Amino acid sequence: MSRLRSAVLLVSTLVCAAAAAEDMPHQLTGELIRTEHENCKTSTGYGMRFVTLRDVDGDGRKDVVLDYAEASCGGQPEPYCDGSGCLLKVYLGGGGAHRKVFEGRVRSWKVEEHGGRPTLLVDGRPLTR
Repeated sequence: MSRLRSAVLLVSTLVCAAAAAEDMPHQLTGELIRTEHENCKTSTGYGMRFVTLRDVDGDGRKDVVLDYAEASCGGQPEPYCDGSGCLLKVYLGGGGAHRKVFEGRVRSWKVEEHGGRPTLLVDGRPLTR
């Protein structure tokens, strides 16, 4: 039974990683790998909501939010999450490229409409660039 459970866990991890990789702009793959190597001495798994592609600044272009609350190192949330929150990275899209505008530990984030424009709120405050 434990072999079956291990196989199911491996397949679901690979499916989640493949889904995240499909959504991940190719330009950001190198930084994703660097973050893994700097933080995790074993394998990193990604949940389905690790990558969010949507306009977060109201310019009509797809931006990228990487939510490390949806990542685990060897099955554990540490080192991506600790008592201060979880690692979050935000990249704004433009001109065929993405520019990192935020990296830090946060407790929460969401996108809300303000004045008809999407606004990224990090720990309840609008993200300033």
